[in-house]
Amino acid sequence: MQNADMKLSILKQKSKHDENYRFERLYRNLFSEDFFLRAYQKIHSKEGNMTPGIDEQTIDGFNKGQITQLIELLKMERYHPKPVRRTYIPKKSGKQRPLGIPTFTDKLVQEVVRQILEAIYEPIFCESSHGFRPNRSCQTALHQIKQSGRGANWVIEGDITRFFENVNHEVLLGLLSKKIQDGRFLELIRRFLKAGYFEFKQVHNSISGTPQSGVLSPILANIYLHEFDKYMEELTKGYSKGVRKRIVPLYQKLGNERYDAKQEGNYEKANELLKQMQSMHVGDQMDEDFIRVSYCRFADDFLICIIGSKALAVEIKDKIACFMKQRLGLELNQEKTVISNLSQEHVLFLGYEIAKAHCNTQMAKTSHGHKVRSVNGKIQLLVPSQAIRDRLKPFCKDGRAYPFLARCNYPVLDIICRYNAEIQGLYNYYCLAINVSERLSRFKYYHYVSMLKTIARKEKSSIGAVFSKYGIDVPRKVGTGTRRIVGVQYETKSGMHTMTYFNDSLKRIKQPLTNVSGQFGQVISGVQLLKRLNADVCELCGADSGGMEVHHVRKLKDIVQKYRKRGRMPPNWVVVMGTIRRKTLVVCHSCHVKIHNGTL
Repeated sequence: MQNADMKLSILKQKSKHDENYRFERLYRNLFSEDFFLRAYQKIHSKEGNMTPGIDEQTIDGFNKGQITQLIELLKMERYHPKPVRRTYIPKKSGKQRPLGIPTFTDKLVQEVVRQILEAIYEPIFCESSHGFRPNRSCQTALHQIKQSGRGANWVIEGDITRFFENVNHEVLLGLLSKKIQDGRFLELIRRFLKAGYFEFKQVHNSISGTPQSGVLSPILANIYLHEFDKYMEELTKGYSKGVRKRIVPLYQKLGNERYDAKQEGNYEKANELLKQMQSMHVGDQMDEDFIRVSYCRFADDFLICIIGSKALAVEIKDKIACFMKQRLGLELNQEKTVISNLSQEHVLFLGYEIAKAHCNTQMAKTSHGHKVRSVNGKIQLLVPSQAIRDRLKPFCKDGRAYPFLARCNYPVLDIICRYNAEIQGLYNYYCLAINVSERLSRFKYYHYVSMLKTIARKEKSSIGAVFSKYGIDVPRKVGTGTRRIVGVQYETKSGMHTMTYFNDSLKRIKQPLTNVSGQFGQVISGVQLLKRLNADVCELCGADSGGMEVHHVRKLKDIVQKYRKRGRMPPNWVVVMGTIRRKTLVVCHSCHVKIHNGTL
């Protein structure tokens, strides 16, 4: 029997070689235990799995018996997803954002369906789509805008009104049926769409929208908006015309006069004419015979860069609104979908400021040896100053760094780790920006001083004493020699290690990050867990009677610290988990019951 990886590979190859191929008998893949183990391997490490759904169950206690029961229900077509438990989280605007918590069983089935859909649709998705796709990210979207948007003078910032809540179920299922000819598989997706949500002790039906906070929502959203991506591909090709802009007559006249002046040896006049030429555009900015339109989408946000007139931008915006309404049943948010002049203002997209560069002095030579203004018209990515001010609020006030009081009870190593994660994450996101060093240097200063004051408050000492106690000499990233920075040493099974505050240079990088290494690490961890589960041996008592369960914890260090604070030795199962450094423990049913009863 073929395993899940091989079956998914076959689906992917069929879709890649024949875009019009219709897939049949997909539902039978849900009868394979290997698909569910692969799904469990993918999602087991997410902390949200420890939050109970409407059935009050979590991932804790997972075993192969659950898979067997699921497969039997699916075979008899008696599997029905449960409503998600609705809760609310605060938004930046002060409003509340609804959040759905599915049951773990539903997450597992959704992940199997998601992997099948991804194998079918990923090969045919457009290059302009970047959200929720493997090896793609916000940065790949921004990089595409930078590459394809050069010279744009008008930009349409697109936003769809409550997209995830307004997806039309019948339209979505109709789009799926173009590629999938399997009634049982489509019916299962329909059940997920119609599962509804549980709030105020009542079940509310879902009339529209994708499963709230479900594993399936991102891939279904991309399938739904794939129609829009294809429409925009045709639209951009249809509008684009011309090879190059018409040369401004005055620029050409000045160029001829400059040539004559150089021939006569009048270099002073030639230089004056050059300065005049550099103060104007070479190409006619109002040339109606040269048009370029480029499009990029991340989830339900999109950006359209236009070399053309504002009237053209308005026309494109109206066509998009009409397509959204007629073909997809969606509304374009007229307040947030705005047309901006990129030559006069910056545009905010995916947390970056997008601007058009203008510099008359920076020159470069073409392959023909002609000098050109190499920077003019280039798209520049910038770190918004407001983003840095918002990030600094917990650590800085009125120009002074303050301790983060909520962290004073953490061990020093944890304090440094948390501060490190914050600045590392901020740098990783904004590393494409040309002003990343300038903007983050200010943040780094106040952030670092805040960390020193937090450690000083914890130990009831001064910053100088903290620096003397925890200062470590590290090599400079630029130049030679060393610099002293606060850090601690800690020991693991592999030996002694040093953790210091972020010491990397804040330089701009040119290629986008896609988080490939993070995904790879999760897969390796999942493979180890499956090997332990398939071994059918209890990692506490050594029983090999089968029917092993997986004990999960949200955070291992929190459990260890709980016992330390109480002045008690951790129980054996905590010691074992600490030794293997995993948030999971494969145990027999008897040991699992004892863990939860506190009798082990």
